[in-house]
Amino acid sequence: MAGGYQRPSGGRPEVRRVTTRQAVPHAAAARRPAGGGRPVSAGRRPSARTQQRRAQGVLAVAMVAVIAVLCGFGVVATVSFASRAMSSAAQAAQQDAAAQEGQAQEEQEPVDERAAELALDPERTTEWNYDGVEEKVVYLTFDDGPSYNTKKILDILDSYDAKATFFVTGRSPEYRESIKDAYERGNTIGLHTMTHDYDKVYASTEAFFDDLEQVGEVVKEQIGYVPYLTRFPGGASNTVSANYTPGIMTELVEEVPARGYQFYDWNVGSADASGINLPPETIVESACVEGYRNVMILFHDSNTKDTTVDALPQVIEFYKERGYEFRAIDRGSFVCHHGVNN
Repeated sequence: MAGGYQRPSGGRPEVRRVTTRQAVPHAAAARRPAGGGRPVSAGRRPSARTQQRRAQGVLAVAMVAVIAVLCGFGVVATVSFASRAMSSAAQAAQQDAAAQEGQAQEEQEPVDERAAELALDPERTTEWNYDGVEEKVVYLTFDDGPSYNTKKILDILDSYDAKATFFVTGRSPEYRESIKDAYERGNTIGLHTMTHDYDKVYASTEAFFDDLEQVGEVVKEQIGYVPYLTRFPGGASNTVSANYTPGIMTELVEEVPARGYQFYDWNVGSADASGINLPPETIVESACVEGYRNVMILFHDSNTKDTTVDALPQVIEFYKERGYEFRAIDRGSFVCHHGVNN
């Protein structure tokens, strides 16, 4: 039959079977890597070993990063520490230098309040008591020492609890320790002259100050400073200076205070300068007077004034009976000045 189905000759018709393997490739084959190798299943979790290896890698990277950070911090910290250390060292050096400077200044300054009060200080301003103090005070003053008589006088003063002022020279080096002794017993040290030679002292204004500075250094060696107190040989009223330099006292009474000193004359003389070892009674009669509220007495403690030592107790007793105190001179004391005659 034309166009119809024709049964093959010779038996049963042929039947084609299409299996799944032939029609659809296996899924595993579809996922096999090109070029062979073990297939990897899609969506499957990594094995425990793989996860461990990955974690170890991440940890290693983290550790490297931490070390790098710490190293960087260490450098910064080291630099910062070094900077702070240098700054501290610089501050310590400055403090040490300041301490040394302060110590040096302290060594140059007077060691106590009394010394500070009595030390020469050209910059200091003082209100001087030219009219005297209100209390009844005797100022015992001794010129031309020290000598072997100085210690005797100090012992007498101590026995009466009296203080005095010593205007010293530099003529007797063997007795210079008496300057320190007098000061340590509470007495005041003043400057007289180094040589007490009128022709040298009054040769000129500068000659006077050269001499004064020399005796100032002698005193400084004993008590640690140069005192401001001084007394002219012969007093401010002397006329003998005119034999060497006319008009020098007129100049000195202005220049001495201008350089920080103060000079002290006296209003009562003991007459012991008029001779060698005058009778004690003569000294007592001259030194003991009535009518002064402030008494500044001139004595001498040189080697030729043994009888001054003998007269001193009677003079002290005379004034004690009349209610006087015996004080050493300081900046608050009565300042006695003579009139100038040259």
